Amino acid sequence: QLKWPEPQPELPAKEAPAPVTGKSRANIPQQFLGHPIASWPVPTPSFEITAGTFSPLPKLQYARAMSSSPSPGTVQLLRTRAELSAWRRTVGKVGLVPTMGNLHSGHLELMDEAKKHADDVLATIFVNPAQFAAHEDLDKYPRTFERDLQLLSERGVSAVFAPQPEEMYPHGSPGGTVVVPTFVQGKSEDAARPHFFTGVATVCLKLFNVCDADVAVFGQKDAMQCAVISRMLQDLLLDHRLSLVIAPTSRESDGLARSSRNSYLTPGMRKNAPAIYAALSEATQAAGATPGSVRAAVRADLQRAGMQVTYVSVADPREMNEKDDGAPLANSIVSVACLLQEGELECRLIDNVVVPA
Repeated sequence: QLKWPEPQPELPAKEAPAPVTGKSRANIPQQFLGHPIASWPVPTPSFEITAGTFSPLPKLQYARAMSSSPSPGTVQLLRTRAELSAWRRTVGKVGLVPTMGNLHSGHLELMDEAKKHADDVLATIFVNPAQFAAHEDLDKYPRTFERDLQLLSERGVSAVFAPQPEEMYPHGSPGGTVVVPTFVQGKSEDAARPHFFTGVATVCLKLFNVCDADVAVFGQKDAMQCAVISRMLQDLLLDHRLSLVIAPTSRESDGLARSSRNSYLTPGMRKNAPAIYAALSEATQAAGATPGSVRAAVRADLQRAGMQVTYVSVADPREMNEKDDGAPLANSIVSVACLLQEGELECRLIDNVVVPA
């Protein structure tokens, strides 16, 4: 299997701030586990804010503290920005893990990762309407809220922010002001799902604003999303107050990347799905592999497995630009999207591997 680089030494914990004086933030480098983003070239601006005024991080006006604190093992449910602000006033260093619910083991591993970097873990559960296209049925997205709360409580998560859509989009979705990550436009996953990353970037910026966290944790499975969030933090000058940690993709024992979409797999699709990671691993580890050989090998393997391949991308991890066929494979994100079908049923899966520098 493709090995990740050795993780960097853990950063020293910051001293928990006193509620009266506000939070004191150190400059913490964003990091992939083993892939320090801070060492990559500083990019040119690659985001635009459209149709409205923008205040990057308005100072939170803290409401009164919650009248009671949750007992150990009980997660505190926050539904409004006012409740979230009041809770935030009572805690120290916060690790944020954004989710859309329908949690699986991979999500829970992200909660564990957040614990390593913070005093309290704040999970969010919000099915973001702005990242669903017209043909993608928002109403059919699996919602398992009570089960999710139980899992998060058992994992030791301190609080869950689960707002209604009108709380996040007071003027309706997507709203009058959105964040457009222009640097990924037309590339791999963005080409397959236009406007998706505008919805992702916009809702993440909103969450970063209202949650006022110190650390945000995402999973590597969504490679372009990780690149978008990293660049947004830098381009919009948020990286001085919020550090980003990207955790390795969580996988089943047979290599299948854990995903909420896996619940759509039929038994036959599930049996076939591990071929995705197998194709990525074999192609990238082949002697003399190049971007061109990897693209061809992965596509051929997945087509032989009966999958419809949307794209095979071999890109640099900073700009997500495709590498030339004969370029060195080192320091690449190799990603794929494909469609598994059985009768009238289908499920779209994505996956990627990191080729170290």
